[in-house]
Amino acid sequence: MAKDNQSLLIPTHLNVNLMEFAYNVDKAPRFSWWDHSNLANSTQSAYQVVVSKRLHQLINHEYRFDSGWVQSTENTGVEVPGLEDKLAAGEVYYWQVRVQDNFGNESGFSEPNKFICTDAPQKQSPMGIWAEATPKSDNELPKLGNVVFLRSPRFNLNMDDVDTAVITAFSRGNEPLFIQGFDIAVNGKNVGVGSAHRQVHYYGSDKTGIYYNKYDVTEELASGENVIAALATAKTDRKAFWCKLEVYLTDGSKKQILVTDNRWKALDGSSAFGDYGVKIRSIYFGMISENVDMRYYPQNWSEVEFDDEVWDKAWVNPEAMILDDEEFIPYRSQNTRRFETNEPSKKIVKLGEQDYLIDLGKEIIGSLKVNLDSPLNQRVTVLMGEQLKDDGHVRHELAAGPDYVESWTFVKGQNQFTTLQVKNFRYIELVGFQGDLHENDINGWAIEQPFESQESSFESDNDLLNREYEMSKYTIKATNQDVYVDSQARERRPYEGDLLVNGNTSFVVSSNYSLNRHSMDYLIDNPTWPEDYKLYSIEMAWQDYLYTGDDTFMNSRYTDLTYKLNRGKNEESFDGASQNFTGSLKNTKGVDNFDEKVGLVTNDGLIDWPIPERDGFVEGEYNAPFNAIFYGAYLSMSKIAEATGHKADAEHYRSRATRIKKEMIARLYNPETGRFYDSLNADLTVNEHTAHHSTAYALCYGVYDDQKMADKMSKFVANDGHFVGSIYFIYFMLKGLIDSGHAADAVRLLTNPDDRKDQKTFAAILNTLKATIAPEAWSNHYKPNMTMSHPWGATPGLTIVQGIMGINPTKPGFETFNIKIRPGNLHNLSVETPSSKGIIKAKLSVQDTKQVMTVEIPMNSKGTIILPENSQLIEVEDRHGSDLGGMPTDTNQVVLGSGQYQISYSIN
Repeated sequence: MAKDNQSLLIPTHLNVNLMEFAYNVDKAPRFSWWDHSNLANSTQSAYQVVVSKRLHQLINHEYRFDSGWVQSTENTGVEVPGLEDKLAAGEVYYWQVRVQDNFGNESGFSEPNKFICTDAPQKQSPMGIWAEATPKSDNELPKLGNVVFLRSPRFNLNMDDVDTAVITAFSRGNEPLFIQGFDIAVNGKNVGVGSAHRQVHYYGSDKTGIYYNKYDVTEELASGENVIAALATAKTDRKAFWCKLEVYLTDGSKKQILVTDNRWKALDGSSAFGDYGVKIRSIYFGMISENVDMRYYPQNWSEVEFDDEVWDKAWVNPEAMILDDEEFIPYRSQNTRRFETNEPSKKIVKLGEQDYLIDLGKEIIGSLKVNLDSPLNQRVTVLMGEQLKDDGHVRHELAAGPDYVESWTFVKGQNQFTTLQVKNFRYIELVGFQGDLHENDINGWAIEQPFESQESSFESDNDLLNREYEMSKYTIKATNQDVYVDSQARERRPYEGDLLVNGNTSFVVSSNYSLNRHSMDYLIDNPTWPEDYKLYSIEMAWQDYLYTGDDTFMNSRYTDLTYKLNRGKNEESFDGASQNFTGSLKNTKGVDNFDEKVGLVTNDGLIDWPIPERDGFVEGEYNAPFNAIFYGAYLSMSKIAEATGHKADAEHYRSRATRIKKEMIARLYNPETGRFYDSLNADLTVNEHTAHHSTAYALCYGVYDDQKMADKMSKFVANDGHFVGSIYFIYFMLKGLIDSGHAADAVRLLTNPDDRKDQKTFAAILNTLKATIAPEAWSNHYKPNMTMSHPWGATPGLTIVQGIMGINPTKPGFETFNIKIRPGNLHNLSVETPSSKGIIKAKLSVQDTKQVMTVEIPMNSKGTIILPENSQLIEVEDRHGSDLGGMPTDTNQVVLGSGQYQISYSIN
């Protein structure tokens, strides 16, 4: 085999089970990597995966497993034959991969990557620790505060003997809606946040999944003395924090260095945080007010040198942390981390003599990191919020409910601390502060999953569209915590409708696919009340497969996905008057609500929210929007059934889809107006109202017979360049317009420059509302209790990449994909977007006599470039500028393998 490492580069972007650092490997791991070649039309022909227990063994070629050369073109979701039997529970493994290509070249080995197999089930429940807030008698439990500082005993290590060091941690007492119970640090450096949302009804059982996190802390430890520290919070009686530190030694052994017990030191944080019963509340949860008092806050408490002699021994909670009806399981996405923010647009404004406003530049989800010098002992009032009032002061009582008002007490000199509770805010106002406030005295302390910003970008000659993309991208970055939720400011709860926008936008800006999959899995067991929302679980399961090329989720959840097509029998009810939920949710088989006689499904869905945004929709027994969504769900389910080997099911679902489409057009479509009526009554009489939503949903899911019909529907849906409905609903509006050939209308809607207050435009959202994360509504006018941090408004990002630039996978794992740029009135567009094969790049320049497109297609993939129907292909050149002979010029489709190309064409 010839070698040419200059042509075939080493693989990069190694993942196991969709994660850079996986510790949930309990069966055969699924490996993924990106291949790279300097040769056009390059594909992988074979791979070799090698695995060792320790890094030095991998470097020395002392393999525990060597696959040898496996003839395969697969590099996404790869299950390596023969490996599963070589892995042991709780053990760390290193792996590398190298590849051969179709030109006979062989790459070098990739950089090493590590993963950890799931721990063996514990025979006894872990026992957690906390701090006693008040003394107790011998016969009673102590009273426990809501916040605690914890420090491990100092321990010594010789890092020359340590290959990998891992902390395993979780806490109890913050269920069910808090996204974290602790910040954990090693030698003063924050290494992570935990614990993730518990998952009730875990895999359809009566058990609740309790997640633990593992943190690779090898780089944070030092030879000599070390310490682990945690700042934990809890609000229920189950207050407990647990962690252990294990090291994988270079000699191949594994050793537990410490575990939480009464040798740890603990300090009740009630005085440090002024926690005396005052809560910050929404109607869904309450969290403590952090009235930080530096007279009691132990500065530098997480550092090795800190003197904790006066701290008490930790109290060991005698109650088991894991009960019989709970399952102790590893978290299945990237660990959430703390990030100190310091945006270039951050600024400080002095509103009064002792009144300072800090604008972080962008909204964050998280807390604050403070390090300032106070000229005297003083108490200040601290206000935080997502918006400013008309007078320029912070609107601390959020529209969504929480009131972020706290009091901080500074001591003369240095005041260094972090807060813990999760808040949604951009602005901080210090009232009554005496002294000078400097830009870096108070910074954001955001909670996010790691996000590789350089993987994606978009630029065009329309500044507004560029800003919409950046807002969408930042929305995903800022709202990626432990599971997709509607907003951390109010409910902190996953919804399938939010998943639809959040997941698709995440796909186009980030190659971290694990959080989307974990969120899908969570929602399978915990469906929400809107009947249409459950159908999006099916749609997103298929999208997950197309983007990842990994069929694990579809196979493991196939039966549960079929239940989503039935009318739910959830144990939850919704009170529309109070907008509250009662009871609990559980995924159930439900009842098939397809009416064979009529050929439509009964029942209804959300349509839009809040209710006034539904354009007067009239509900009946058989509803047009609901049936359109069902049509799409049946089509997606037929593809899933086909891919998972359920051939009879696939035919059944296709048949259902065909029947629904036929009956919708026959019974509900008005060919004269190009609109769908809203609904049929039980007696099959038509409710002839034509809400915008009824036609928009039908257009989105392709309920039309031909282009002429689609054109009529699109004219109505486009609404003369004005959005209808909520910011969430426009996903369906824009997708329908683009997919039916009316992208110019979508571009017109997105680039509407009208930024007057309360206009339904993104210009108003960015310029007047001044949103930096997608808001829940167009403005407070349309939803007075809206949040300014709600990912379901991030539709522009996915519309730009999947719609305007037309980059979409057509075979799982981007084996094939389309690029179909539909620029509307734009003249210059450029995008980079990640895929499971690598970064895809596309650029279009609209010139006087021709259009020039440049594309970059990653190795192992084929891109179909779809030109406008009225175009004439001029030439296709590779990156060296030579004409690719043999290309037919009488086609509007060009199929290209990996490489960089320039395509020139004219518009007739």
